[in-house]
Amino acid sequence: MTGESGNDTANYTMVLPVRHFRIDEGTVAVESAFAEHLRMMRTRIGAGARQLVVASPGMSRAAYEAGKQGFAVIDERAEQVAFCMLFADEAALSTAGKLRLLRPVMKTLSGLVKQSICIHSGLSWDVWLPFEFVSIVLGVMAKRRTVFVVDIDYRNSAWMSYRTGDWSLRSYLLCKYVYDVARSLQVWIAARYCSLVLLKGKKMVADFGAGRPNVKAILDASHSERNIIDRESVERKLEELRDPARPLKLIYFGRLIAYKGIDRCLRAVAAARNAGANITLDIIGGGPQADELQALARELHAEGFVAFHGAMQFGQEFFRVLYPFHLLLAAPLREDTPRSALDAMAAGIPYLAFDTYYYRELLESGGGRVVPWPDTDAMARMLIHLASNREEVAQMVEAAIVFAQANTQEIWLERRMEWTLSSVLQNDTVTVG
Repeated sequence: MTGESGNDTANYTMVLPVRHFRIDEGTVAVESAFAEHLRMMRTRIGAGARQLVVASPGMSRAAYEAGKQGFAVIDERAEQVAFCMLFADEAALSTAGKLRLLRPVMKTLSGLVKQSICIHSGLSWDVWLPFEFVSIVLGVMAKRRTVFVVDIDYRNSAWMSYRTGDWSLRSYLLCKYVYDVARSLQVWIAARYCSLVLLKGKKMVADFGAGRPNVKAILDASHSERNIIDRESVERKLEELRDPARPLKLIYFGRLIAYKGIDRCLRAVAAARNAGANITLDIIGGGPQADELQALARELHAEGFVAFHGAMQFGQEFFRVLYPFHLLLAAPLREDTPRSALDAMAAGIPYLAFDTYYYRELLESGGGRVVPWPDTDAMARMLIHLASNREEVAQMVEAAIVFAQANTQEIWLERRMEWTLSSVLQNDTVTVG
């Protein structure tokens, strides 16, 4: 990768909403799975870029201290990954604050574009401070290569939030006919002007980029080849799984936040237990719902079969903790990317989820089951069925491992970088038409 105006334009710049925390002049903390992705990406880019630059909002110290157990530290000089703070998180808490930030953020982005051969960003969710899409527009105007990524199909989430009672009719209509239209316009423009557009899900590609060679479907796996469960651990898992005297070991891991529907998982597990199913549930993670969920577990008299654990840093030790479990639970109340399902599959854990778009699409792996959204009773009935039909779960375990082996982060990063190198770094922005 070489710059068009010499070495000064040799950066590969990613403009992202992922918060970072600057520890000191040369070290930055970010979420551990994201740190792993950046390291792999930097290695794959190699000597073609002077450095990988990540431009994103800065995290407050309070937010860092609250979640640092799940963070990893990047040495900017040693790893050739530089971070640029676009604005402080606390400065963008109000609409007025966001509007005040827009001009200085645009100035910063303009400078970054001049120093870059490629701008890699995506959909802006915030209409008042759309810095991601602004970076793409500036990149296109400056004739830089541009990579536009959308990692979730947002188009059904407004209805889902209204259907569950989380949103009013006014909020639903405003999102569907104003905000979602603005988001779809961004994707439509990107498909016609950006060098490469990566969309999560085959339906998004069909709807926005059918017939356009610059528009590709992606699966953004986080697990590495080294994280995949070894055969000895698989055999131990299957031996335990096939023993009806032992419980079917369920797990949820991730943020403890309302839209994840973890309360639904708790209620389904309690209902299945009350019906005689031999199951347990472990919950790994932290978040604003932690106390509420623990209180719900006590209310359901579930302390004997539900265990809560704190957040864990993403890495090989985390996967070793996952290896003994048999089934992942997911009950999202709106569209959600199934990244945890992919990590679970790497650990030989199939999934049981509410029937939402991405979990439905993953069914072709053979490593999962879905029940009607958002039917807690249906999830309980499926748990009762699977607890009594262990061989069915064993087959799902094997299918999950095969799928994980074919969809590691290395494989997808290699695929994405191949598309980038061929479609982005060797060609100008695509022609409108």
